[in-house]
Amino acid sequence: MSGRLLAVLRSLSEAELGTVRPVEVFGEKMIPVIDRGPRKLLNTASLLVNLAPLKSKLKTFNRLSVEERREWLERLSPESLISDLIGMFEFLLLAAYYTDEGEAGKIGYRRSNRLPPVTECRHVELSASKGPGESYDVVVVGSGAGGAVVAWSLSREGYRVAVFEAGPEPRLEELYGEHPVYRALKYYWDSGLTFTWGVPSISLPFGRVLGGTVTVNSGTMFRVPEDALAEWRRETGVNIGLDELGEAYRIVEERLNVKPVPEALLGGNAMVMRRGAESLGLSHGPVRRPISGCRGLGECAFGCPCGGKVDMRLGFLREAVENGAEIYTGAVVEKILVGNGRAVGVVVRLGNVSRRIAARAVVVSAGALNTPRLLKKSGVGSRSLGRHLHIHPAAGVSAVMPEAIYGWRGTMQSYYVDDLLEEHHTLLLATFPPPGIGYSAASLPIGELANYPRLASIGVQTSDSCVGNVFGFRLFGVARYNLCTNDLEKVKAGIRLSAEILFAAGAEKVYPPLKRGRGVRSLSELDRLLESTGPRGYKLSAYHPMSTARMASDPDAGVVDGGGRVYGVENLYVADASVLPSTTRVNPQLTINAIALIISRSISRDLGGPR
Repeated sequence: MSGRLLAVLRSLSEAELGTVRPVEVFGEKMIPVIDRGPRKLLNTASLLVNLAPLKSKLKTFNRLSVEERREWLERLSPESLISDLIGMFEFLLLAAYYTDEGEAGKIGYRRSNRLPPVTECRHVELSASKGPGESYDVVVVGSGAGGAVVAWSLSREGYRVAVFEAGPEPRLEELYGEHPVYRALKYYWDSGLTFTWGVPSISLPFGRVLGGTVTVNSGTMFRVPEDALAEWRRETGVNIGLDELGEAYRIVEERLNVKPVPEALLGGNAMVMRRGAESLGLSHGPVRRPISGCRGLGECAFGCPCGGKVDMRLGFLREAVENGAEIYTGAVVEKILVGNGRAVGVVVRLGNVSRRIAARAVVVSAGALNTPRLLKKSGVGSRSLGRHLHIHPAAGVSAVMPEAIYGWRGTMQSYYVDDLLEEHHTLLLATFPPPGIGYSAASLPIGELANYPRLASIGVQTSDSCVGNVFGFRLFGVARYNLCTNDLEKVKAGIRLSAEILFAAGAEKVYPPLKRGRGVRSLSELDRLLESTGPRGYKLSAYHPMSTARMASDPDAGVVDGGGRVYGVENLYVADASVLPSTTRVNPQLTINAIALIISRSISRDLGGPR
């Protein structure tokens, strides 16, 4: 990592935090964990930030005095690229700041004091100890919400299955012993620094770990609304039967022990949302999640330390291995082998060695951002491939409450309000990650950090109406995507209702998700601020990419048929978020699980049984 990057971070930390300690932590502990590609991005970003003041100040950023830096930062347009880059650096500095136990302890966050004895934690290690064989009945590329279910279903029927996962397998010493920040850097693609190119640029993190993004998500499980299914039929002609889907839902919910978050695990942040929702007469309730032994550690999105969230590793993948499936991690599938119009295997790189593995069928479950790339590289020529990308744009609304609520305690995403779901396709979720991570602190001025125990946070999650497209190559900007005007209006509606809930619960000040952090004390003040801010002025993230290899009744409208079969290539299937014909309105994991189960039955029928 270049000295220039550390110099820029040191200069920014001095101006914003009044200390260089986060830079020391970043250099000593975070840099070794960050992937090589993101390091190049950070180096380039530091060069641009350092040169940015030259035009007005005739000095580089690190040559300005502390007061000059503060003045320049205050005058910087929040809608500029430089502002986005500085925001990325601020995020890293805050994360580093709170990995320091001394600083975190000042706000009451002591992770080690909340962990149960390690002997009480559930954990599995599933990677095969030996290398893969020469051939299998089925090769599954990816181990997330789709691939795990396919491997489980087919291995139960006696098929010889191999699962190839590009990411690592989490170890107990990492999950239990490491701070969530370091796990995020390890378990997300490009250390979590992935985003969309467009107006505005949107952070779009997704998992690169055994179990896929499910290992590092919040575990929120909703069934897809019926109006979304009707939209699927209109868009692509796919008609997924309610009875078949309902049966698949029931099987998945039973296997993963899906249930509403118990009262004792809701946490103070959820109580704020509930208090406000009750005061306003809104529709609300605890989120349904895959829970077994949850202890409310609030680290769900970074790999549960003690297995309280039943993810794919503890659920379907564990049972698949018991049924004879083989799992290989750090295994990058470079190409699908196609001969005479049918898939016959894959080329997989394990370490520095690439091998050809034969298979009767290949199932691609690499996720909506990577599946299109692999299919294109393997010769699939559908004109729909990589197009029709849907995401769920999201924003965090924070508030300072009159009392300490310790929002990071309890299940991380535990409560919802769905009044905006039918009309605005927007869902509100009470969610609060550990201090310094995620959008709970994204729009707060540095001076509010001392109030961290009194912060509450509501996530606004919108189902989009416009689409993007996935690049055919790996880059930090993983897709081209512009936020539609009507989608921004839906985000604003979610921000406003979130603020109304927080004020009704007693909030002293509310911070909307704007790059220019500014708190408001009334809804009228908020309305003026939202209307005066353009799309580039919002701090947005997004989750749940889908529909980039969508199901359709004919090849002119999509990439696969209703059974997950890739048009034009026999024995090649897709089973992940890529196949969803359009947006799910709500968190898609449960629906991906269910549709993958339906697709696995198609595969079994097509193959006619194991050999």
